Amino acid sequence: MCEWCFKHGAGKRWYLNSKNYLEQTALETNAHEYIFELWKQFEKIYLQKIYGISMKGPGYKFSTPIVGRALKGYVNSWFRKEKGKRNPRRGEGHPGQVVTLEDAKKILEIASPVLKVNCACRQMSRGIQDPCCLTFGALAEMIPKLPRFIPERGAEWLHVDEAQDFVETMNESGRVNTVWFGPIPYIAALCSCERPECAAARIRMEYGLKFLYKGEYVAQVYFEKCNGCAVCNSRCQFGALTFDSLMNAPYIDAKRCFGCSLCATACPENAIQMVDRNENPVLKDVW
Repeated sequence: MCEWCFKHGAGKRWYLNSKNYLEQTALETNAHEYIFELWKQFEKIYLQKIYGISMKGPGYKFSTPIVGRALKGYVNSWFRKEKGKRNPRRGEGHPGQVVTLEDAKKILEIASPVLKVNCACRQMSRGIQDPCCLTFGALAEMIPKLPRFIPERGAEWLHVDEAQDFVETMNESGRVNTVWFGPIPYIAALCSCERPECAAARIRMEYGLKFLYKGEYVAQVYFEKCNGCAVCNSRCQFGALTFDSLMNAPYIDAKRCFGCSLCATACPENAIQMVDRNENPVLKDVW
């Protein structure tokens, strides 16, 4: 299991621990104030300095051998911060993790009721008002104070079955499900976004910043079941899957796999299945 499961999972996945969704947990972590401040200034993240560090043009800063490594470690410590006052302007205590479609549905059974709102990342990066973010508890309560995230038709409360149908539709369209602390250990949202709009996926892939963690599972190909249809070929957003024309089958680089299950859910022959990352000694510490 990842570090969050050990600390906040109570023997299971951290996002399947019902305690992390409770109002009591929200109050203990000051989640309402934290979330409001985080979402209130979301679009300004790349325009402001955070403790003296400018978020403009970060590529060259992280690419330098010594300074870049030190800076990555410093920034990654923001996301992992669990104690004390946490600064929402730099996402302290606000990491997320990729989840499979199956686990996304399990989350929605625990987190109900669910409020569907506009995705902050898609609005920030593209100016797209896309209601693909499912919010819970404290975040859902703060949405009326953040009207720009309310869809034109209004924020929609979803029953469990409606929310599960929604994430299944998102999965079919190629969206990646991610679950979010807000802040640790309180869980605030389940989003269905994609690269390059997803800010967390973008900075993880481009700069190696662990705002977004790899999922608890990895995709594995069962070649005896594969018919070479190549439906999976366009599903991976993390560069883990390539289709080998000689083998007439997909090849999945397990070290690059984020465990989103998009390739597995698309396979008509069930030739790609999700397996526990922790069962592979090479991958159990690759998050």
